[in-house]
This record gives sequence, C-alpha cells and structure tokens, in this order.
Amino acid sequence: VSDLNITANKSSSLLYLRDDKIKLSLYEFFSINKFFEKSILSKIEKTNLGIADIKCLLLINLNPGITFNELMVNLDITKQSLNRVLKVLIKKNFILQKTNTQDARKKNLHLTDSANTMLNKILKPSIEKLSSAFLKSGINSVQGLNQILSNLISMK
Repeated sequence: VSDLNITANKSSSLLYLRDDKIKLSLYEFFSINKFFEKSILSKIEKTNLGIADIKCLLLINLNPGITFNELMVNLDITKQSLNRVLKVLIKKNFILQKTNTQDARKKNLHLTDSANTMLNKILKPSIEKLSSAFLKSGINSVQGLNQILSNLISMK
C-alpha cells in the first residue's frame, strides 16, 4: 500500500510536466519576450539603436571587462554581427576598449558613464515590472524561475 502512495504522489507531482502545461509555459515565454521587446523598443526609437545593441550593452554592464570572444559566445552571434554592433556602439562613445593585462591581444570591454545612464533609463520600466512581479511571487518562486532560466541557458 505504501508503494501505491509513493507512486500516486510522484505522478501527481509531475503534472506540471504534461505537454499542455509545457506548451503554455512556452507561449508565456513568447508573450513576455514580446512585452519586454516592445517596452525597450519604445524607449530606443529615437536613439538609432536596436535590440541587439541593448543586449550587447546589457551584457557588458553585467560583465564589465568581458572580452570580444566571451561576448560573442554569450550573445550567440557571429563575429561579423558582433563587429557591426560594436562598431556603432564604440562610435557613439558607449563602449571603451581596454587592453587586457594578461594578454595584450585581447581587449576588455567596458561601458562609458553615458552608456550606463542611457541603459538604466531604457531598462527602468522593465526592471520595475520584473521587480513588482518578483515581489508578488516571493523569494522561492523567484529562485525557482532563476533556476529554470539558468537550466535553459545551459542547454544551448
């Protein structure tokens, strides 16, 4: 009898893995992505920047000193595409390149103060939305979501 209880508990605890639940989660990911893209695009329409530029700036903001190759891998784009994005951002004086102290062939990328200020302004509505949703959900839900996102990213 105890084996039946364990089996019943195990199968009921896996209901979240049903195909329809996973499809709903996928749809919600698409919806959230569209929401954040629209929010960001509305803030950058006068800057002549695009989502690729903002993703690049955000990743450098989160990882000051990141190298070109690390940025290329994290953004999952080609060398040519990243060069195009960086060329614009460097020309606009948003990114500083500093020679790597261990390997002079490498350049470490940093945001300028003006880039950080602009990025914070652009992302403010999105950060406020996420903060509000996180606050309503509680720490366990936020940690669970972060774990799910981390697992998905590591599967790339």
